[in-house]
Amino acid sequence: MADQNPTGRGYAVALNLPADQVAFVRGIFEKARDGVRDELRDYPKQLEDPNYVRREAAAYDRLLNALDELVIVPDGDVLAILADLATIIDQGNEYSRVVCEHEALHGLLDQITGRDAR
Repeated sequence: MADQNPTGRGYAVALNLPADQVAFVRGIFEKARDGVRDELRDYPKQLEDPNYVRREAAAYDRLLNALDELVIVPDGDVLAILADLATIIDQGNEYSRVVCEHEALHGLLDQITGRDAR
């Protein structure tokens, strides 16, 4: 089957991302991967689980390669990294607060104008 990875690690997923999103996530992945590599190089004895950190670095490499190839076979490490990054970025940008404020202001505008302003 063409969409199945012959190593048995799962199915390939074709990516369809706009160029601006590719540039955005590439920057995030490169910074995160570089930080992980710095930890491995500078603090190898202080790491609680160096094998996990190595797997994390490899997962960032797979993600970066996926942006070039526009295809990835996602595994547990890739999925965990993406979920963690999404949570970290949402918290850093106060996403929940921004969405609440947006909905409140647009809801009020909709009521006042009698139309859907979004």
